[in-house]
Amino acid sequence: MKENFKKLNHKLQNFQLPKSKLLETLKNTIIKKYLSDQTSIKYLEEGFIKATDIPFVKHIGITEKENELSLQLKRSVCNHVETIHAAAQYTLAETESGMHLQSLFPELEQRVIPLLREGKIKYIKPAAMTIKAESFVEEEAVEKFKRQFTRKGRALLQIRVEIRDVNEVLTAEARFTWFVQARAEEV
Repeated sequence: MKENFKKLNHKLQNFQLPKSKLLETLKNTIIKKYLSDQTSIKYLEEGFIKATDIPFVKHIGITEKENELSLQLKRSVCNHVETIHAAAQYTLAETESGMHLQSLFPELEQRVIPLLREGKIKYIKPAAMTIKAESFVEEEAVEKFKRQFTRKGRALLQIRVEIRDVNEVLTAEARFTWFVQARAEEV
């Protein structure tokens, strides 16, 4: 598959169409050939999907209720000592950070491509029951993001997330740095 992408990239470098026509051609041919998941296709076409609709997020069972993400303790997300697996906790924290990012800048919806640049997590206590996520951002960081994005069409923002069980015991702390880039048609 890697070789196919190299060949495709070479062909695209020599292919001259208006940007919007080229993007439309890609969406209708190559992308649909390689992406079988309808959620991914919808995101590429519409520029927005709800974080809880991401296939992996759905797969592990992260749910949203009243703007709070949670993950129930169940066998399919447990590790060898019957607590919630580190990867499942990381996914909950990362998903929460992405949803927080969306909520901070609704005016950018469908105009940007957010990508996770870096994620760090520290596990504090075993997660032996349902867990939930809460995120935080420094106001100064939001203002800096807005200035940089306005100037350059791209910016970074770090979001801190706490994972707690239903008894409010802190099980993990994480920091995620998001890179947000304006879509080509927005530049």
